[in-house]
Amino acid sequence: MSKARLLGRGLTLAVCLWLVLPLHTAWAQGPFERHVAEAVRLYEDLEYEQALAVLESAGTVARGPDEEATLGLYKGIISADLGRWDAARARFRAALQLKPDARLPLKVSPKVSREFESQRAKVQAELTRKRKVAQSRPVIPVPEPVTPVEPSLEPPPPTETPVAEVARPDLVPSSSEAAAEAEVAASRKRRVPVVSLVLLGAGVAAGGVGTVFGLSSRSQLEDARLAPQERQLEDLHGKAQSSATTANILFGTAGLAAAGAVVTWLLMGDSEAPVAQEGAR
Repeated sequence: MSKARLLGRGLTLAVCLWLVLPLHTAWAQGPFERHVAEAVRLYEDLEYEQALAVLESAGTVARGPDEEATLGLYKGIISADLGRWDAARARFRAALQLKPDARLPLKVSPKVSREFESQRAKVQAELTRKRKVAQSRPVIPVPEPVTPVEPSLEPPPPTETPVAEVARPDLVPSSSEAAAEAEVAASRKRRVPVVSLVLLGAGVAAGGVGTVFGLSSRSQLEDARLAPQERQLEDLHGKAQSSATTANILFGTAGLAAAGAVVTWLLMGDSEAPVAQEGAR
């Protein structure tokens, strides 16, 4: 019975961490990640100019070549969607020079993908040429200085013979003490309350439904970009915003349910009854 309760406890903690950690990660984002997330949201809402403005602001807080390359990839995608192909090629090329194995972070049209791969081929050819030039230059080895070793006149230190430790009989726990410690450890185990299991199930269900609405919102936005008429674009865009709002509410509900499950488990989980232990004997 104790193994089953221990397994239920571990499963409860794993699911709670799976639900709560993504929310904690979103709260712990830095300024660069927040700017990029806002730019992606505007891009998905077809607000391309505003997305570029937010990415320009993100450039002031970017740190390191990886963040600079990410910024260039997003700018290149948006510039290509605006029909500014010269700017898109330049930004793709700059990003690949910083990170040659970079991949496009968003789903793009085949034309944009072909242009990106074309710039990758050019950058790789340039890097290969530079590598061959560097290898063709002769390398003159520099001899390392040799330090003479003076012989030591001191006798080697005497080696100590290790003394085997003798086990003291008074330090070995008796069988009765071991049994008492096992009983104390068993009495500290907590049972998973029913309320925690109900909250955990509600959180998992809310998270699953929220995922379905989130995927539906993304699909509707993709359909809106390909809509041939303005009326269809507005209709699909409104449905996508509604689905995204519902998904965010469900994700918040899932996080609260998971937190409630952890709190009730910590507060209401009681130890095994001593009477049950006596009966098991």
